[in-house]
Amino acid sequence: MSEKDHLKILPYGRQSVDENDVKAVMNAVEAPFLTTGPGVAEFEKKMCKITTAKYAVACASGTAALHLACMALGVKNGDLGLTSPISFLASANCVEYCRGQADFIDIDPSTLCLSPEDLDRYCRKIKVPDLVIPVDFAGVPADLPAIKKLSDQYGFKVIEDAAHALGSQYQDGGKTYDCGSCAHTDLAVFSFHSVKTVTTGEGGAVMTNDQGLAKRLRRLRSHGMETQKAKQAEQGDWYYEMTDLGYNYRITDLQCALGIAQLEKLSAFKARRQEIVSCYNRAFGKIASLILPPDRLEGPACPHLYPIRIKGGSALRKKIYQALRAMDIYCQIHYIPIYWQPYYAQKYNYQRGRCPGAETYYSQCLSLPLFPAMFDSDVGRVVEGVIKTLAQLNE
Repeated sequence: MSEKDHLKILPYGRQSVDENDVKAVMNAVEAPFLTTGPGVAEFEKKMCKITTAKYAVACASGTAALHLACMALGVKNGDLGLTSPISFLASANCVEYCRGQADFIDIDPSTLCLSPEDLDRYCRKIKVPDLVIPVDFAGVPADLPAIKKLSDQYGFKVIEDAAHALGSQYQDGGKTYDCGSCAHTDLAVFSFHSVKTVTTGEGGAVMTNDQGLAKRLRRLRSHGMETQKAKQAEQGDWYYEMTDLGYNYRITDLQCALGIAQLEKLSAFKARRQEIVSCYNRAFGKIASLILPPDRLEGPACPHLYPIRIKGGSALRKKIYQALRAMDIYCQIHYIPIYWQPYYAQKYNYQRGRCPGAETYYSQCLSLPLFPAMFDSDVGRVVEGVIKTLAQLNE
């Protein structure tokens, strides 16, 4: 896309698709398999190479990946799952799908991710959960090593929600790990929605280093069905058995063809995202009324969002949001605390004030446009729009 043909409206995020992506999908359309074919296996293999996890199970969406992960770990009626309130609904809903109860741990203001200290306090003073789902927010990894230590101490399972963090890395003891490696978790999940760093249109994946979990995930992804060579030899090649109540959470070869082509550009996508973050940080770093995102967003992270914070709170944030929208700069809010949603508030009587850090963050946050297809002029347009709006509101 040339700059003269570029977007009039700047969304907070969007896919970056080029001719190679289109060619890959067109080739897949003409291939013998449109779904559950070799393209899925190839995409899974590439995901393993990128994350260093041993097994990948690609599926229909990030939400499906979370649901499959919970089912694979045996989350059941009455189980307690804890996650961050600053995330998309699916991070909590997946526990509810399995008839468990989702509850929430406040965020660490330095990372905007689930606080290990508050998790430890919950375990000591309220209840030890069956499952914890830390969320890598905006591309910044949660403190997975600290959560792993708590998991070893208390015995809960861990699913890393890495939907924002493909390409991000973190350290433990001087060693670097990839988000999704499952080095400190039982499972990890990714999303390939169109606004994510790499897209398959819609899609997701579950990563694990446990062969048994991988086998169960594959079975649950496809109606709970499995085939056994011994029984096929006896009955016929057509024979299969449904051993679990699974779902149709399969992904197509068409989607995986796009995903494979996109993964080839992950390093370039990451570099461009980091460039944009650096530009924003330089522009906004000395503005007293703004709080920049966590430092790590510019470092080993692959930035998914640029969540700036406005010290004036929700009233000023709304004015800035509306002013930028009038300039065709479409920002977004990530996220409303999940327990504020009527489903959770009514079912469990979760009250406002439950996670003060998350609520303070929500009252201030505003995600500015961030995606690799942005030109420098687009970035400048956003910077100019924010600075101009703040100046007008301060007059």
